[in-house]
Amino acid sequence: MLLVLDIGNTRLKWAGFNGDRIVTRGAMFVAEIEHFVLRAGLDTDRPTQVVGSHVANLVSKERVERQFAALGIRIYWIVSTASACGVKNGYDDPARLGTDRWAAVIAAWHRGLAPCVVACAGTALTVDQLDERGNYLGGAIVAGYHAMLGGLAGNTAALSVDAGDWTAQPTNTRDALATGAIDAMVGAIEHGHKRLSQRLRERGVVPAPRIVLTGGSAYRLLQHLADGNTVIDSLVLEGVRLLAKSSVDFAGSGE
Repeated sequence: MLLVLDIGNTRLKWAGFNGDRIVTRGAMFVAEIEHFVLRAGLDTDRPTQVVGSHVANLVSKERVERQFAALGIRIYWIVSTASACGVKNGYDDPARLGTDRWAAVIAAWHRGLAPCVVACAGTALTVDQLDERGNYLGGAIVAGYHAMLGGLAGNTAALSVDAGDWTAQPTNTRDALATGAIDAMVGAIEHGHKRLSQRLRERGVVPAPRIVLTGGSAYRLLQHLADGNTVIDSLVLEGVRLLAKSSVDFAGSGE
C-alpha cells in the first residue's frame, strides 16, 4: 500500500492507494498528530511507501517523520516545480506555490476537468485557475470559513464565533456571521471564475470553465454556486500521488 499524506494547518488527511484506487482514508486534527501512526493502525498495517504534502509548521512535519522513522520508513515530500504531469506552473517562483494547491491542480488536470477553477476550502480558501492547455495561471488566497469567524471574534467587540446558518436576509447576528463568511468565499470563487472565463473567451475557447471544490468547507459552498460544479474530497491526495510517481527520486526508490 502507498500511503499519501496531506498535512495542512488544521488537519492531517491521508489515503492508502492500491495502484490508482483509494482503499482506505482518514483525517485527524494536527493537534493530535503525535499519535497518528498508532491511531491510524499503521504500526501493524504498514505501508510500503509514504509520500506527502506539507504546508503547516515544521513541528508537525517532524513529528510525523519521527513516527515513520521508528518503522524504518522515510517519507517522500513533494515539491512544487515549474512543470509536472502535463501542467505548467505560472507562479513567479514555482517553488513558492503551496504543494497542496499544486497537487489539487495536477489532479484536476489528470481527471480531464480543465479548464477549471480549483477551490480548496480549508483553513484558507485558495482559488486557482487552470486553462485548457494545462497552464496554471495563478490564484487568490482568502481566509477560510472558520478563520473569518475567528478573525471577527478576535477583533470586534461583542461578536462570537458561534455562527448560525446562511440565509438570504439574516435577521440575527449568528446568521449574519455565517452568511457574510459564505458570501465572501463564494464571491472570491466567482470572481476567479469570471477572470478565467474572460481569458478563455479572448482566445476563442468555447467551453466555460467549471468549478472544482475540495476541502472541509467544500459542501458548505457548493450549494451557493451554479449547477454543474463538483466536490472531489480526495483531490489533493490524488495529486500528491501523481506528483510523487512522476518524480525520478521517488520512482528510483521503488513504489
